[in-house]
Amino acid sequence: MTGALNEVEKAIRERRSIRAYRDEAVPEEVLRRVLEAARWAPSAVNSQPWHFVVVREGKGRDFLSSHSRFLFVRNKHIAEAPVVIIICGDPRRSRWFREDCALAGANIMLAAHSLGLGTCWIGLFDAEAIKERFGIPKHLEIVGLITLGYPEEIPSPPSRLPLDKIVHYEHFEKARTAGIVELSTQTGPTTVFKRIVKMLFRRRR
Repeated sequence: MTGALNEVEKAIRERRSIRAYRDEAVPEEVLRRVLEAARWAPSAVNSQPWHFVVVREGKGRDFLSSHSRFLFVRNKHIAEAPVVIIICGDPRRSRWFREDCALAGANIMLAAHSLGLGTCWIGLFDAEAIKERFGIPKHLEIVGLITLGYPEEIPSPPSRLPLDKIVHYEHFEKARTAGIVELSTQTGPTTVFKRIVKMLFRRRR
């Protein structure tokens, strides 16, 4: 690629999943700018099938943390982030509400990064317990949670699959995918846990 990256390209490349936050509140004006970015996300036939529940109160964040576990591993950064956004989709407004809400989530993360904030998408949680705790109507589906706050530290760039392994022109080319399964790109605490379990299992065998 030739030429300098523009601001949007920089934001896409420099955004990271942040799991350590400073003990610093997010100003109301900044939070509203992030939520405005979500509101302007594209959606099928402009259905806008989303609702955003903003959780800032400590007990609420603790609840979300304790109900977003991978086996016995708790996502502590959910409680430590000053803001958690619950993204809910309304299937009555669109059959593609999950895809639309995911696009809104991407807007949140990119806008947050541009404002000096960090985010992390959470996709594993007890949806029914969270609905009951926060009064979310039963007909809505929780698509994801996003933690939001000022980063304590910025992780190093994660590895990415080579472009020529994932892009196909005119038709799918199987030859391009040779060895793609063996290319390890996964990161994050749950990935580390999985690797430990695999290692212990191999030793027992």
